[in-house]
Amino acid sequence: MRRTVLLVAAGLTLVAACAKKPAAAPANAAAPPAGQPAAPPTATAGAPVSGVFTGDGRSAILTQVTAHPDDPFDGQPVTAIVLTAKDQGGDPKAAMGALFGNYGEAIVARIGADGKLVGTDVVHPGLGTGSTSLSGVITLEDYSSANGQLSGRLTTSGDQDVFGHKLNVDLTFHTKAP
Repeated sequence: MRRTVLLVAAGLTLVAACAKKPAAAPANAAAPPAGQPAAPPTATAGAPVSGVFTGDGRSAILTQVTAHPDDPFDGQPVTAIVLTAKDQGGDPKAAMGALFGNYGEAIVARIGADGKLVGTDVVHPGLGTGSTSLSGVITLEDYSSANGQLSGRLTTSGDQDVFGHKLNVDLTFHTKAP
């Protein structure tokens, strides 16, 4: 029943978004020269977070994402990407607040300056604990840090066993760089 309600709500949102009158192009916007393709859409288009996040089959919807400087790892800078179900209200320590459940279900992904995932913390009631620190279970794909924006995809590549519970993550995100 809950999945049906979520699918209906997602469908209505999509219909509403598609029903809006397109904005007029700026007067100085030029079409690409003949024979050249249009520029691809930016990674920052669409919802800031989208995809699947389940713990033991219980779905959670993450809608908020922010990025914050985090503690260095091996002497290198780290950025914490904080994805949450509830608004973080501009909290500069959102990563810590998320670990204590202040923003509902959450994932805190720590990314090194080289674009590699250093570690993740997951908050989901389906995992049976407050927060779970993971290494190697979630991977980061298609990561980009350009033009003041961070984007990428966090995935478990399907259900993964986490201390006797099933975790499934397949989320894309984009947010302003810290």
